[in-house]
Order: sequence, then structure tokens, then C-alpha cells
Amino acid sequence: MTPPDGTPGLSVGVIAVGDEILEGRILDVHSQHVSEEMRRWGAFVRWHFSLGDSPGELVEALKLFQGKVDWILVTGGLGPTADDRTREEIASALNLDLVENGDAWREIHQRLSSRGFEPTENNRKQAFFPRGASILSNPNGSAPGFAVKTADGTRIFALPGVPHEFRAMFEEHVVEELKSYGGLSRLQGEILDFVGVPESRLDEWVSSKVPSSQLYQICVRGWGQIEVRLPAGLSLESDAAEMFGARLIGTGGFPVEEHLVERAMEAGLSLTTAESCTGGMISSRLVNVAGSSRVFPCSWVCYSNSSKTRELGVDPALIEGHGAVSQPVVEQMALRAREKSGADLAISVSGVAGPGGGTDLKPVGTVWLALATENQILSHCYQLHGDRERIRSLTANLALLGLLAAVRGLEVPGWSEKRS
Repeated sequence: MTPPDGTPGLSVGVIAVGDEILEGRILDVHSQHVSEEMRRWGAFVRWHFSLGDSPGELVEALKLFQGKVDWILVTGGLGPTADDRTREEIASALNLDLVENGDAWREIHQRLSSRGFEPTENNRKQAFFPRGASILSNPNGSAPGFAVKTADGTRIFALPGVPHEFRAMFEEHVVEELKSYGGLSRLQGEILDFVGVPESRLDEWVSSKVPSSQLYQICVRGWGQIEVRLPAGLSLESDAAEMFGARLIGTGGFPVEEHLVERAMEAGLSLTTAESCTGGMISSRLVNVAGSSRVFPCSWVCYSNSSKTRELGVDPALIEGHGAVSQPVVEQMALRAREKSGADLAISVSGVAGPGGGTDLKPVGTVWLALATENQILSHCYQLHGDRERIRSLTANLALLGLLAAVRGLEVPGWSEKRS
């Protein structure tokens, strides 16, 4: 198969099975993961397709798409219930019998029994596979996957839809097969991570740096973070740092909190947070990073005015005179958090996330942030837009960006200094 740019390569299609996807109850995160990983290996995904659990839908899709790509990855529908029909549908599409694999059934039985569950007869269906299929072990669940080849050479992988099961099996089986696929190698193009730079401005800058014969990608990760994926062999990190300063947060395609924890470890600096409107979102993102305990000892969530006074020692007169969403209050929150924790850097936030609570002077989206270091207190007021979730998430990103700039010894864009 040939990709859109005319160069030969492995072509892939992804079929996500499940009524819950079509009904919007869950997101199809697997197709995104497959596309990212395939791109890194020089393969290309031609299409994503989602369908429900109704009998015959997967059969029709497979008959339509087989022979048009080299590989088809089917996710979901391998459970024990009546609506889990991926095995039956693939076997029907390929005119193959379903046959029981004794070793697979013994493994399923043993795994369920070890967890204190008595296997039921419907669990047994998970040990049936299209005749001639290769069985793919599942280290995290009871549903094995399988791989089978069609008469025209398309290879079909069937993997569970449960996220932690899918990820483990994708790495163990699909990626391992990618490594042995002829002509493929993992691409090492540089990925630049930005926060707070408009996508249009990045595109204008990158297009002036990348030869017209080469392709690049600009990907919005969400809440203000953007990745620029460059072609292999091209490095623009130093140019980007000179052009965008602290808004270039690093390389590698990682979220801002991972860059922050890594840089803090390298610098030997510790961090703490004092949060009001974000309600722990900043600290949650930090502790999601493995090893963050080395740089993040503690934090405070002080949502009410009384808790700001009781837990952090904020002067009630400041709250009474200026309001909780104000420069004096967030500066004292940051200062007290740094003093109480013993951390090198403290960030604080207080804002009006909405939908109610806004005034003419402090409309919804008004957010104050403050950063306390050994020698200074910096603060800034942002006027953010969007719903409650967006305002809180943007605030968390801005706080993490402020901490990262301080760890790197860079100016925090737009923030003013109160005192030395």
C-alpha cells in the first residue's frame, strides 16, 4: 500500500467497536494512540472507523476495508457478554470457523480464580478464536486478543477495548511486529512543546524553517499546549528558544508538568502550591508525574475565605479589603505556602471560574496568580474565557508554566514583581 505522499510504507486502519463510543459515553482514545505510534515508526493510518455492537456491523466494515490497507486494528468487543461479538464477526467476515483453544481457556480460568471469581460459561467464549489465528496474550485482563490474515493479505489484530489492557497488548504485540516489519524504523524527528503561542504564529515560523519538500505537523494537545513535530534530522530547539523564550517549554511531546518535574529535579529545587479556584488541579497534575515526590512535598487547597486564613495564615483584612480574587491575597497565599512548606518555589491561584460569581470589576474568568521565590514575589491577573472547566484548566496550565519559567531562570511572561 502507498501513503498519500507517494512513498511506500505500512498502511493501517483502525476500527473501534462499541455502542458506548457512538453514544458519546467514552472517547475513542485508542485510535489516537495507534496513529501517534504508527507515525513514529514511519507507518501511516489511512482511516479511523467507529461502529456499534449490533450484529453484522463489523462484518460489513471488514468486507469494505480489507485489501485496502496492510493492517486493520480492531479494538473492543472481546469481553464475555452477549454484545461482545468481535470474534464472531471477524470469523464470519473471513469465512472461518471459531475454534476453542484449550490453553487460552485454562489461562482465563486460572486468572479469574486467582482473583476470587468463579469462571462462568460466558467467560468460555473468550477462549474461542477464528481458525488459524495467532493468540495474543493479555497481561492485564481475561480477554486474549488475536491476529489473523485475510485471503488478500490484510493482517487483522483484535485487541480489548479496556484502556490499560489495550495499551499493554499494543506495545507487546503490535509494536513488536512493527519492529520486524520490512523497511520500517522508529523516526526520531524533534518535537517542540509550546504553551501560549497561537497555532497560526507557530505555523508561520515553522514554515520559514522547514524545507518545502519536507512535512511537519502542529498538534494542539489542549488547554494552550501545542506540539510541533519536525521531520527527522532537523533540530530547531535553539531557534525556538530565541524566538519564543519561556513559551517553549521543552522537547519530546510531553505535558508541561513533566517538563517542570524534570527541570526541578535537575536544578535541585522543590515546589509547592496554594490553590483556590483550581481545587487541586495543579497538584494533581504534578503528582501524576513519576518521581514528583522528590520535588513536591505538599500543597494546599483553600477554597473558602476562612480556610485561606486558617490553613495559610492569610490576613483576613486583606480578604475583607480586596476580596479573595486579588493581588494582595494571592501574593500572601504564595508567600505563606513557601514559608510553611520550606519549598524553594510556591505558586498560588485564586479566580472566578464561573458560571456565577462574577461582578463588573471581577467578571467570570478573572484569575490572579502569584509566584514566591527566595528573593521576589511575582504576580499577574489574567482574564480568561470559556466555561468553568476551561478556565480552571487554563489557570492550572498558567501556574505550571510560571513554575517552569522560574525553575529555568527565565522571566515569567507578563508577570510583575512586587518586591525584592
